[in-house]
Amino acid sequence: MFPHRWGGSDPVADFQLDFFTLVLIFSPVALVFRNREEAGRLLGEALKREGISGSEVRVLGIPRGGVITAKAASEVVGGQLDVIVSRKLRAPFNPELGLGAVSELEAVYINWDIVRELGVGRDYLDREVEYQREVVKRYVEKFRLGSPLSLRGTTAVVVDDGIATGATVIAASIACRNAGAERVVVAAPVVSEDVAPIVSRYCDRLVYVIKPAVLYAVGMYYEDFSEVSDEEVLRLLGRSRQAG
Repeated sequence: MFPHRWGGSDPVADFQLDFFTLVLIFSPVALVFRNREEAGRLLGEALKREGISGSEVRVLGIPRGGVITAKAASEVVGGQLDVIVSRKLRAPFNPELGLGAVSELEAVYINWDIVRELGVGRDYLDREVEYQREVVKRYVEKFRLGSPLSLRGTTAVVVDDGIATGATVIAASIACRNAGAERVVVAAPVVSEDVAPIVSRYCDRLVYVIKPAVLYAVGMYYEDFSEVSDEEVLRLLGRSRQAG
């Protein structure tokens, strides 16, 4: 019922986890992290406990909020910060519901169970995939100045500020494989318990701080879950080019 940490026993980490669990039990809202920066630092510590650190690690944030989390985590593990673009495939008449996601290097993940349940036609799905692929290309141009994703020989850590359905991190993991990563890790401060096994099929390791049994909305676990601008992402990445 309560969150669980990935990995073995660690007294300090277990104390942290107990504190998080108490917050979830006694608070009327599930606030755990002050903001994405704090969540990223805690995630970085979780990565280090799993032996994931050093200059060969590429910490790849999913824009926009995931880049803030990735920046803080990268400072803890000593890895190189970058961005990986992944976009949700929107369901017809309900854009908040995802049918899957697309990412860089033609990576695509489709949740066929949802597609069949909603009766989504192949024509609609193909159009949505092509549309979101164009959006991915635009954001790669904006955030990485058009440079292709190159991860050969690295440990690629895909970071988001939370994982509710898993679609965007799965597509990003596929992109990391396509880019030649030696190992692919998915990391987020909060991961839905029922989604964790699905995500784990597409990566070598899944790392998180908490894993609630029910995750209605990632923002529930943050005191500050403010919108993040393209300009803020560019600033964190140290890119001189202006968004627009």
